[in-house]
Amino acid sequence: MAKDDYFVVMYKILRVLYDALKTGQPVTDEDFGNLFLALNEQYWNFIVQNMSDDGYITGVYKVKPTISIGETSGIKYHNVKITTKGIEYLFSNSMMERVKNALEDIKSLMPGM
Repeated sequence: MAKDDYFVVMYKILRVLYDALKTGQPVTDEDFGNLFLALNEQYWNFIVQNMSDDGYITGVYKVKPTISIGETSGIKYHNVKITTKGIEYLFSNSMMERVKNALEDIKSLMPGM
């Protein structure tokens, strides 16, 4: 699995948010937005919006374009958190388990990661 595959990105987002919840360290809006700078904005928005629509995370808001020419809809996020449903998905979904195992295999092959 490539590091930018949908389920890999989804796993990493859920993992970061879950770890933040457990440690009591909030994920700032800036930190959340910087999680995947390498992804194009449309793909990132698609993933985050679907995770919100599916109830796995909160704090994601759709933004409608203004009258300006060429402006498109997008998303904004504030105080993004994992939900109980997101935690359940992280630990009980077979795809998430495969992603976790694949990431652990890659990490074991690359010292210093």
